Amino acid sequence: MARKSTSKPLSKGGTPVRRKKMAPSLLSSPAVRGAIIVAGVAGLAALGVALFGTRRFNDEVLKPISAATLVPLAAAAGPQAERAWAETRPWRDYVARVLTSVNTSEVREQLADRLSQWVDRFR
Repeated sequence: MARKSTSKPLSKGGTPVRRKKMAPSLLSSPAVRGAIIVAGVAGLAALGVALFGTRRFNDEVLKPISAATLVPLAAAAGPQAERAWAETRPWRDYVARVLTSVNTSEVREQLADRLSQWVDRFR
């Protein structure tokens, strides 16, 4: 009598079907990628300081980078900030008037009375 094989073939000619979906990788998270980039930049900066020294690193790396990025940014943002400051002048004056009108002895006494009543509730 011939023995039957109890094992089944791995596939029936088609592509194998995955039973479980792969869990998302930890490295696909934007927060983890950002942390890796920050750590890499800090490591490169530390390497630059170790190789060049602090003064040379500051003169040859940091100052040119800041001049190339921060100065144009400040030049672009300066006029907008001044315009926004000028446009909010009426609102800032209104808030200042409200705060000075509230800062009277009568209002302070009312506030002290309410605060003492509130504290008495918890005794």
